[in-house]
Amino acid sequence: MFKTKIKILYIIPSFASGGAEKFLLDLITNLNQEIFEIKVLTFNGGGFFEKEFLKRKINFVVLNKKLKIDPFNFYLIYKNIRKFSPDIVHTQLGGDIYGKLAAKLAGVKKIVSTEQNVLNNDAIFVSFLKKMTTSFSDKIIAISTSVKEDIVNRYKISEDKAILIPNGVNLSSFGSQNKKEDQGEKVFGSIGRLDEQKNFSLLIEALANFKDKNFSCLIAGEGKLRNELQQKINDLNLGQKIKLIGNIEDVSGFLNSLDFFVLPSKWEGLGIVLLEAGSSNLPVLASATGGILDIIKDKQTGILFKNNDLNDLILKLDYFLDEKNKENLAIIAKNLNEFVKKEFDIKVVSLKYQDVYLGLLKE
Repeated sequence: MFKTKIKILYIIPSFASGGAEKFLLDLITNLNQEIFEIKVLTFNGGGFFEKEFLKRKINFVVLNKKLKIDPFNFYLIYKNIRKFSPDIVHTQLGGDIYGKLAAKLAGVKKIVSTEQNVLNNDAIFVSFLKKMTTSFSDKIIAISTSVKEDIVNRYKISEDKAILIPNGVNLSSFGSQNKKEDQGEKVFGSIGRLDEQKNFSLLIEALANFKDKNFSCLIAGEGKLRNELQQKINDLNLGQKIKLIGNIEDVSGFLNSLDFFVLPSKWEGLGIVLLEAGSSNLPVLASATGGILDIIKDKQTGILFKNNDLNDLILKLDYFLDEKNKENLAIIAKNLNEFVKKEFDIKVVSLKYQDVYLGLLKE
């Protein structure tokens, strides 16, 4: 169909340790390299996943952005677009505003953007700029039902312009090998940025009610609230029960060390860590919010608690910590594992992205 490879330029702010960055890495790896020529622009180097981009020999350029509002960074984006001459520019996260505007000025044929979250905390001016540049996108990919509803209402766009394609996970990276042996102590945990969205403060507060239980809770990730969360752990005398273990490279190994997984987020675009937990055959306890509801069906593929509700979280944690519920939780974990394999395999998801790209260029 195409005499030469289709050039796609991805624009993303950094290779930080987030679900969007991990998904982009896996997406690019699984696209058909005989059809697409791929390049990535990132504003800042040295992120958590940069080594993996290098290892997989993905072509990327670091722009070394200096300021929060940086006109020179915009010029470098425009310059790189002109130099690479892509058929499609695909932006996401903080790369949206600069990326879409630069692509439009550079005369790029097609512009795609991905919305990774419902916007609960964007500044008014940022929201205005995102809405203004939305008209430049030929398609906007939403990673969950709640994200699609949010962008259709917020940007006042048609249902056809917004496409629902969930993030996927590399199933071969996760599994039941070397699973934790039952030694009496319940070991559970979570993965996420230590910020307001992930709501680990609520989880810590809830666990103060289980000091007499034999458990350990491991929270993986870094963020601006680390000191505050550690202080809360200390104040509640939970230092022997809850550990903030920082960023982890071996996610599969971490998940295999757990008995169950908890995600207490206040809001969530999808929650790729839930897909990873499901791929690892873990029972999941999560807040009933946003894209989590596309993955966790209460009492079927996981257990939900009312969003930001301390008492309900305590009630559901008690259920997970009670040994007599172990068999039922194993059934729920199996259901989630099968659901993730069916709906969120990165190989299937990457084909959906390819269909979007090829469809746009046919128009």
